[in-house]
Amino acid sequence: MIGHNAPIAIVIHFLQAGRKRATLPGMEESMTTTIEFITALFCQVDDQLAGLPKHPEAHLWPSEVVTVGLLHALKGGGNRPFYRWLTVRRESAV
Repeated sequence: MIGHNAPIAIVIHFLQAGRKRATLPGMEESMTTTIEFITALFCQVDDQLAGLPKHPEAHLWPSEVVTVGLLHALKGGGNRPFYRWLTVRRESAV
C-alpha cells in the first residue's frame, strides 16, 4: 500500500468522529483538518501510482480512485453515510 508500518491504524484513528489532529507516518507536522489529511493521503497514493495512465473514458485518475476507495474502506459505515461524509468534505474544500 503506502509502505509504512501501520498506516491503516493511523488512518482509522484519524477518520473517527471528533478527531482533531493526526499525522501520516513519516510526516513530522500535525494535520489540523480532514482536508489536509485527505490531501496527504492522496499524495502518498499518487507517488506510488505515478506511472499508471488514465483510461480515455475515465473521469478520475487511478490515484484518485484508490484514495477514495481507501477512505471508504477505512471510514466504514456503508455507502450512503460515506457519500454524505465525502460530499460534506468536498463542499467545504471548494
